[in-house]
Amino acid sequence: MTMRVVVPIITALVLIVVGVFWMFMMLVGANGYNTSQGRTILVGNLVLVIITIVIASVASGLLAHVLQKRTGMSPWLAGPLTIVSATVVSIMVLFFIGGVLIISIVDSTRKRPPQQPPAVNRRGG
Repeated sequence: MTMRVVVPIITALVLIVVGVFWMFMMLVGANGYNTSQGRTILVGNLVLVIITIVIASVASGLLAHVLQKRTGMSPWLAGPLTIVSATVVSIMVLFFIGGVLIISIVDSTRKRPPQQPPAVNRRGG
């Protein structure tokens, strides 16, 4: 029973550290966007980080329990294995959905000034 409690807590703590770093990087990356677009990027990533932490923590606890019961793997091996695997998968999800998808969607709605036609040299010659 302790495997179902300890592993998700450790996974959540590791992912909170990753999430804080990720949000800081998104804050730096949102420089140059206006207020509403920057807010959309940050809120979207915050929701994604929270959902990722919850799902990955629960999944790591269940996976550690299943590994221990079905394969007879030691809890001292199953726990760290599932913590690392849940963290790696979560980082990939954060990068793909947060880093690529959310910013691409916001950037596609970004208003850009109209481009000026190239200047023509009107000197005689």
